[in-house]
Amino acid sequence: MQWTKQFFRLHRILGLVAGSILLLMSITGSLLVFSDEIEHASNQHAYHVTAQANRLPLQQLLENTRHTLPGNPYLFFVKIPHAPNESAILRADYTADHKVYVFLDPFTGKILQQYANTDHLTGYILYLHFTLLSGKTGATIVLITGIALFLSVLTGIFVYRHAMGKVLTFRLKLEWHNRTRRWRNLHRILGVWALLFNAVISFTGFMMEQKVLDARKSTVNGYTSVPFNGNYDQLLPIAQSAIPGFQVVGIRPPKKAGDPARFLGHAHESTFFGEYASSVFLTADGHIKKTVDFSKASLGDRFNASIAPLHFGNYGGIFLKILYSFLALTPGILSISGFLIWYRRKFIIKTHRI
Repeated sequence: MQWTKQFFRLHRILGLVAGSILLLMSITGSLLVFSDEIEHASNQHAYHVTAQANRLPLQQLLENTRHTLPGNPYLFFVKIPHAPNESAILRADYTADHKVYVFLDPFTGKILQQYANTDHLTGYILYLHFTLLSGKTGATIVLITGIALFLSVLTGIFVYRHAMGKVLTFRLKLEWHNRTRRWRNLHRILGVWALLFNAVISFTGFMMEQKVLDARKSTVNGYTSVPFNGNYDQLLPIAQSAIPGFQVVGIRPPKKAGDPARFLGHAHESTFFGEYASSVFLTADGHIKKTVDFSKASLGDRFNASIAPLHFGNYGGIFLKILYSFLALTPGILSISGFLIWYRRKFIIKTHRI
C-alpha cells in the first residue's frame, strides 16, 4: 500500500511538471503525422513540373543553386526526380537551426519555391515540436519532458494495474455525468488503451531528441561545404550498379575534405524504413568505399532505422496515420485530466471538507 502511494505521488508529480509541454507536444505531434500531405497540398506548384525532353545535369543544378544562396552552406540533394513531372529538391544547411529548402525545375533550372525550415507550416510545427522554437534550450526541455512521459507510463502501469483488466474488458465505464468519476475514469481508460503507444512515442522521442541536441553541440560554428572534385552525374550510375535494384533518391556531398560522397536510396528493404535506408559511398574518382544494403542490415541498424517511422507514423497508409493522429493527442488529454483530478482533490474536495 505504501509503495502504491509513493508511485502515485511520483506519477502525479511527473504529470503536473510535464503537463503543459505534453499538451503542446500532443497537438503538434498530431499535426505532424500528416506533414507530407499538408506540405504537398499547400505547395503543389513546387513539387510538380511540366515534363520536357531533357533534364539538366545534377551537377549543374547543384552549382546553380549554390550561386543563388548567400554564404557557403552545406548543400545536398534531398530528392532527385525520377518521374517526368517531379521537381528536384535541395537543402542548404547553415546551422542546426537554420536550413533552406530549394525546389527546382530539373528541365530549366528555375527555382519554383524557396523557404527556410521555419518559414512554412510543417517546418515551423516540426521546429516547435523538437525545440520549442528556442534551439538547444528548448530541445533540452523537450528531452526532459519525454523522460517524464516515459516514467509516467511506467508508474501509471503500477498505480492502475488493478484497473487494467476492467478497462480492457470494457467493464470500467466513462460515467461522464458523474462529477466525481468523469475525469478519473477518462484518465484510466485513455491511459490503459494508449499505454503501448505512449511508451513507444516517449522512447523514440527521447532517442530522436538526443540527436537534435547532439547536432547543436557538434555544429556550434555552423555547416559549410568542402571541395569535391567528383561529378555526380558520372558517379550516379556507379552507385546504382553497386547494389542490385538500387534507386538513388538523394545525394549528400562529403562534410569533411577527402571523405566520399553518399548516394542514398532504397533497393529491396521494407518501405517501413523509408526511402533513404540503403546507401553507397563513392570517392571523387568513382571508387566504391562502402555499400549499405539495408536488406542485409543488422538487428541494431534496423532498430535505429525504425525509431523515426515509429515516432511519426509515416510507414503505413492513411488509416494508420489517422489512428496515430488520434493517439498522439492522448498525452495532452491525460495531462489535462490528470491536472483536473489533482485540482479536484487538492482544492474542491478539501474545501468542502473544511
